[in-house]
Amino acid sequence: MGAEWSGFPKVRRVRPSMIRDAKGMMADPAHLPGWLSDSEVIMERLRRDVPWAQNPREAFNWYQKLPQSAYYYGCDEMWKKPCAVLNELVGRVESQFQCNVFAVWCNLLKDGGNHIDWHQDKWGTDCITLSFGTPRRFVMREKRSKETIADFLLRSGDLYFFSEAANQKTEHCVPKDDACTDPRISLLFFIDYPYSRLDGWLYDATTHKYEQHHT
Repeated sequence: MGAEWSGFPKVRRVRPSMIRDAKGMMADPAHLPGWLSDSEVIMERLRRDVPWAQNPREAFNWYQKLPQSAYYYGCDEMWKKPCAVLNELVGRVESQFQCNVFAVWCNLLKDGGNHIDWHQDKWGTDCITLSFGTPRRFVMREKRSKETIADFLLRSGDLYFFSEAANQKTEHCVPKDDACTDPRISLLFFIDYPYSRLDGWLYDATTHKYEQHHT
């Protein structure tokens, strides 16, 4: 009898991102303006249908008060509390980029006073972000030197991508904007790739890393 299964390993990826768009391998980070043509309609559906809450992180025992309203849409929610508009967007992302979405983190910033401070994601995977509503800046800086490496104005319908490899070296934020009086929604799609797209990368259970395998 084998050892008792203790759950999936917590992976910090070392393999490069394999996200591709219609033109081939994407830059990292990448900004695709106007990726969604129907963003305004989707914005209204998201505001109406997503069960927004001020402290959704209680599900993770984080108990951190957030400046914005938010919602976590993970595997349990997809199965037990399906949200049609989120499922549709998951389908679009998976179809376009040939990836698997295992969770969506949803942010609702009611105005420019709502902001997201400098932080580093802890999900351990590549991330695709879709923006809806009023334009807001998204800034990324090098973690050690604090040098700005990306500063994009994300408009409604824009897509933004960065890999876990980039995330490990950087921090990002959505700054305050006192001139902004309208809401903005961002959806963060945390993604993985089908085994068929691992392209020679295998998981090493000893080192807990992805290593390139040569046959």
